[in-house]
Amino acid sequence: MKKNANKLVAFAIGISVMSGSIIPVFAADSTQTTTSEVKQVTNSAANTTLNTSSSANVQNQVKQKPVLTLKEAIDAAINNSDKLALKSKEIRLYEDKADIQEELDDLQGSDDDFPYDKLELTIKQTKEQKEYTEDQITEDIANKYNNIVLMQNTLNKLKKQIEIQTRDNENAKFKKSLGMSISLDISKAEIELQKLKNSEKAQQDQLKNATDYFKIITERDVNNYVLEQDQEYKEFRIEGSLDAYFDNVVEKYYKYDNKLFEMTKDNLKDNDVDRPNSNDKPNKDDSRFQKDITDADGNIIGKAFDSKAYDAEKQAYVGLWNNFGNYLQNKYNLSSSKVSLDEKKKNLKKGLKESYASLASMGNDINVAKSNMDVKNKELSIAKLKYDEGLITKINYDKQVLDYEELETNLRTSVNSYNKLKNQIQKPWLLSSSAS
Repeated sequence: MKKNANKLVAFAIGISVMSGSIIPVFAADSTQTTTSEVKQVTNSAANTTLNTSSSANVQNQVKQKPVLTLKEAIDAAINNSDKLALKSKEIRLYEDKADIQEELDDLQGSDDDFPYDKLELTIKQTKEQKEYTEDQITEDIANKYNNIVLMQNTLNKLKKQIEIQTRDNENAKFKKSLGMSISLDISKAEIELQKLKNSEKAQQDQLKNATDYFKIITERDVNNYVLEQDQEYKEFRIEGSLDAYFDNVVEKYYKYDNKLFEMTKDNLKDNDVDRPNSNDKPNKDDSRFQKDITDADGNIIGKAFDSKAYDAEKQAYVGLWNNFGNYLQNKYNLSSSKVSLDEKKKNLKKGLKESYASLASMGNDINVAKSNMDVKNKELSIAKLKYDEGLITKINYDKQVLDYEELETNLRTSVNSYNKLKNQIQKPWLLSSSAS
């Protein structure tokens, strides 16, 4: 019994020594950020800014680097976007076409304003599409920016987990030297450490890929900057009728499609084509297609079939039917486009309403997560006091800090998803593919 007691005393001394010397001041650093630097997510669901303890650590580690704000990254991506540059050229093309059409209408004295009016409408729609493209780039960069922040914080947590696991391994080896553990325990600890190192390598590779692509689309090397860690969270609630709100959103999105439909319908009505009269079909036996045959003196000596006159009238008659066929096809196309447009509106409204229901559920989950973090933060403060009093080991305290940071990461991920869905509900054109 005395021998075992001596081993326990020796083990306790060993743990104390290793906790204080093997890994440099992780617990102390974490304590400072937890008790003083963390701006907790407030209980207000209306408007919240997240600033995590792990993010504070990131700021401290790279405080010598300039800050690359999200707005600066977005502006850089917009200025660097080939897609936006091409959209500007498209606008200029339609403006030139409109000028050409105006010149032709004046020269030909045409009363048909439809071609010019359609080009004018296309110019306005293309300008709107350019604005939508800017919104898409903004959303795309915000997502990539926030994902990089998450990757950086996750990588920092992995490094801390490796530090803790390294200490756990040393503890296991020390216990084995005292005869208090077996080789299997050490093997398990080594496997856990290797798994963490593998995860760290995978995370480093993912982060490199993300930052490399970010540099391509923004011409900003994230490695030379520190990213903003604050994250805005503002719950989105629709006051009044959901149907009225989403009807307005849908109509705004399809505004120019509606205008083009109405313009095409009016033009078709103004250029109504009647069905040709079958009685007007040219007949070869008709006397109109008989021409006189004369002799050298000009005397009529007989009749012959006038193929040129017949062919000319036949072509005119065929043209009437072709025009009528085109008119019928245009009427059908107009009806088809109307059905298609109405179907798109219906499906979009349905999707937006479903997304809004999901958003409300996500908001509830975020509020619960914030409450959990409040509780965990209080528990962490108590753990800090226990650690200061020597009632718990440094490893135990550091593990609780990591648990708290895991909650932070999960909350940040949830808020990113919430903000993305919220933006798509308010601006459904963000659902379209966006390449910077």
